[in-house]
Amino acid sequence: MKVKPVSIVIPTLNEEQYLPRLLESLVSVTSPLDIIVVDGASEDGTVHVVERFSSSFQRDSSLTLIQSPERGISLQRNKGAEQATHDILIFCDADIVFPSDEVFQRIVTELVEKKYAVAAPLLRPIESGNDLKRLYHILTLMQKLLLFFGRPFFAGSCLLTSKDVFKRAGGFDETIMLGEDVDYSIRAAKLGRAGLVHIELPVSARRAIKYGYKWLLSELPNLFRFLLTGKLKSETIYYPFGEYGGQKPHHVTRNTG
Repeated sequence: MKVKPVSIVIPTLNEEQYLPRLLESLVSVTSPLDIIVVDGASEDGTVHVVERFSSSFQRDSSLTLIQSPERGISLQRNKGAEQATHDILIFCDADIVFPSDEVFQRIVTELVEKKYAVAAPLLRPIESGNDLKRLYHILTLMQKLLLFFGRPFFAGSCLLTSKDVFKRAGGFDETIMLGEDVDYSIRAAKLGRAGLVHIELPVSARRAIKYGYKWLLSELPNLFRFLLTGKLKSETIYYPFGEYGGQKPHHVTRNTG
């Protein structure tokens, strides 16, 4: 399996607890990596985590920190993509983990060989518990159903695309603070194919643990609307970006149509 150089963009806000696990998992990856952490003025030790790992990536890989005074998932991802040097782009959240180099290579290889414009792996919770497993199983089934009907509902936990597609699609919409990953997936899919990579990556279920099935049930009407129209409802919604570092949570507006 020939390794491909990859740029990885990680937006962060108070991710001192989770970021070390992600970076540690990337140290063993054999692909040349251009890792770009874009921090939105974290109030914990996130920046120190990046500085601590900066010497862990040698030879053909690098770890770069961009400190953004402005916060926003889309804005931070776009800033990172501007600095990306490789054609393959992976956008991932700080709470995901790549279990091995083999898994990383399989995911990247599928993106390239199947010529996807945008793709995402399946997700499974790092935390234990049958309720969490059932919840993620339901989410996976919903993803597959929506994709079958031509509606890629891909989470920004791990989103794969190419630099060329990213530029042609116009990047992430910075006016959207929630659902920006789905919005990008839809626009990117119009430039090629969208696909689910049937490999599970472990991710923290911290949001599901806090909100559980109540969160999922509250989103069902929105998901059905998305299935029928391809649009998400515009509303003011609670969004816990940065909350899990014990800092003040943020409320944002979802505006996707």
